[in-house]
Amino acid sequence: MQMTRNIIATALLGLALAMLPMQAPADDDPRDVLMLVNTEEDQVQGLAMTTASELAQRDHSVHIILCGEAAELGLEEYIPQTLAPRDVSSKELMQEAMSFGATVEVCHLFLPNSGYRQYEEEDLLDEVTVNNPEDKAEMISRDDLRVLSY
Repeated sequence: MQMTRNIIATALLGLALAMLPMQAPADDDPRDVLMLVNTEEDQVQGLAMTTASELAQRDHSVHIILCGEAAELGLEEYIPQTLAPRDVSSKELMQEAMSFGATVEVCHLFLPNSGYRQYEEEDLLDEVTVNNPEDKAEMISRDDLRVLSY
């Protein structure tokens, strides 16, 4: 009797597992990823940029928006502290992600509201642009987009 129950339970479990939707591995299912980075914490910025690099290397389309104090990463003149163990800064990690195809934008509110000295687009790294809120609203409304916030 116990053996029959075990066989039936195993068969039901197998049937239930077979009915679960199959999900392809991440490498076989590239997606767009939008990363919103607004923290001033170097370690968190570094984590975001390392994740961006990993995703971009796996053929995901990675879009990074820098806002608040994190937007300083997009400035040519900004020099953040380096992080162990690689002894690179979050800005260098961001540039590494860009070398793998990630795009980086600063929030459209950053430049005109950047404190005592308002920065201009010319102050940004060559590869960094200012985001267009309409474009990002369209992107965010898509079902196949993953949004990560740091």
